[in-house]
Amino acid sequence: MSDPFTPTQLFAFPLFSSVVAGFDAHREALLAEVLALQSREPGIRRSNRNAWHSGDALQSIQSEHVAWVLDKVLIFGRLALGKYYQDWANAELKMGSYWANVLGPGGFNAPHHHFPQHWSGVFYVSVASVSRTTEDMSGMIEFLNPTPWLSAIGRGGNYFHAPKDGLALLFPSSLLHFVHPHASEVPRVSIAYNFNVVPRPRT
Repeated sequence: MSDPFTPTQLFAFPLFSSVVAGFDAHREALLAEVLALQSREPGIRRSNRNAWHSGDALQSIQSEHVAWVLDKVLIFGRLALGKYYQDWANAELKMGSYWANVLGPGGFNAPHHHFPQHWSGVFYVSVASVSRTTEDMSGMIEFLNPTPWLSAIGRGGNYFHAPKDGLALLFPSSLLHFVHPHASEVPRVSIAYNFNVVPRPRT
């Protein structure tokens, strides 16, 4: 007989993170390309505040370094999510939109989500020095708890993650998140992306 007081845990939201091997060989060139793009493109306004969002401009440049990042994060996504999709027997993961973000001093991203995309993520190109504690949240990404009632049983609160050069994150696109104001004079540069799960073509 099952224990009637054993609860069913509802609504878990996975967050995957991995430092991508081999990034050092691309870091400086990738950083230079993004900053050069920022210098010639006005960017667009989305969740960014006092910060630059490349919009589709990043997709217009032919860059082996951007292509390397996109390839690596797609592989990361396929490996991380395979167990949710029967090892991709009948579906596949496709890259959707992607763009660059540059935050200068005081720049931040307001709370937002990427729905109706399926999975979203960010790859950190250059984040300057970032604290790993809640004493200084400069430049940290924070995920908003969609079930705040859990705080009543000691499991509440948002989740924050410190960025790091070469780190890739992956999370459900519907999950609200924001970036705390960046305090450093050194720009915080990242590439964000959306993935969608689509049916595998029949052969």
